[in-house]
Amino acid sequence: MEIKKYLVRFNLISSSKDKEEKQIYLITTIDGIKVYYYSGHRIKPDNFVIDKKESIYQVRKNTFNQAGVPASTINSRLRELENASLVVFEQNFKGRDMEFSKDEFKRLLQIQLNEYEEIQDSNTIGFGIFEYYEKYKNEAKVSDGRRRHYTADIKRLREYEKSKKKPITFDNLDIIDYNKYISEGRVANTVVSIMKRLKGFFSYCKMESIVKENPFDRINFAAKIGVEMYAEPVCMTRSELKKLYETKMPNELTNLVKDMFCLQAALGCRVSDFVRLKTDNIDNDLLTYFPSKTKEYANKVIVPLSERAKIIISKYKGKAKNGLLMPFLHPNEYNEQLKPVFRIAKLNRKVIQYNREKGIEEISELCELATSHLARRTFVDILCQAGEPIHVVASMSGHSENSKAFDRYRRRPEQLQKVAVNRSMD
Repeated sequence: MEIKKYLVRFNLISSSKDKEEKQIYLITTIDGIKVYYYSGHRIKPDNFVIDKKESIYQVRKNTFNQAGVPASTINSRLRELENASLVVFEQNFKGRDMEFSKDEFKRLLQIQLNEYEEIQDSNTIGFGIFEYYEKYKNEAKVSDGRRRHYTADIKRLREYEKSKKKPITFDNLDIIDYNKYISEGRVANTVVSIMKRLKGFFSYCKMESIVKENPFDRINFAAKIGVEMYAEPVCMTRSELKKLYETKMPNELTNLVKDMFCLQAALGCRVSDFVRLKTDNIDNDLLTYFPSKTKEYANKVIVPLSERAKIIISKYKGKAKNGLLMPFLHPNEYNEQLKPVFRIAKLNRKVIQYNREKGIEEISELCELATSHLARRTFVDILCQAGEPIHVVASMSGHSENSKAFDRYRRRPEQLQKVAVNRSMD
């Protein structure tokens, strides 16, 4: 396929560190593929002039950004980037019968700008930490959601590089300093998750002989970085779910929301999978599907239909488009309507939770905590409280038996606790 289409422009992209100014990026589009390159400058949007018709992108004359850099200097940099991009395209890609590579274009652009620093390690010549992170992201067998996390991780690491005002390499990345950098303004669990993914990236690099040593091997992760801590999950009891199911709703919308929740709680699937289920997913009273979140490596999930599930599905038979089980609401509207529906059903049990950030107990009513995810947790918890084998429950929720996420879906064994107290205390 001959590469021939080329377009260059500049755009402003928001920076998480500065709300008034935005970063100026060179955006080179080659055969529909966009390559972003940071200019090194920020500017207030009001001072940036864009004339798409004339392809003019420049900072308004006689203005300065907050760093005191004049418009003339920034505009000179933009023209330098524009010209360098065209030279790289003309010399290396135009008219070539080859697959276009964003990484290679960036590398050649940096060389043209005299901004490229090769890693001296023979295993990493021509490729730096960001290029390998992109490679890791693209090749990993993970869900689309996890891949988006990797994209955000790379962007975050680049912002850290800019804050240090020097190129980040495998050799000079201080993971403790980076942990301190990302901790500002983020909750502890989020920081631990980010660092865990970075640790996974370094483990990949060590396994592929990209680096000789994983810096995380030199530290006690739990002591230096921390551990994820989650509140006890909120779940409905079997009697509360029955009460919701039997409550008469005042109109068609609230009745549909009630039925959606009760059916989801009978199937245990994520809302993203739930709203795409079709009658074709059911055969001989068995629901079969592959979870979309983990579709690249997940096993098939099979859930036998309960009597309640069969009644709800039968109620909406032939009333939904495209063969769907029922006329599902969009997940956002579904979640918005759940709290009012729970209030109508008078599901106001007090739920006591601990706020880690504030260090205090918080008391809420169950109706205020109603979400689509409550249905999935309730499915798991009711079965576990009834003493069903964990591996059987996990197979129907799409979790692995030893999954930490699965463990967070279950409450303490309340029924066993009550039996123990009644048997032993009185």
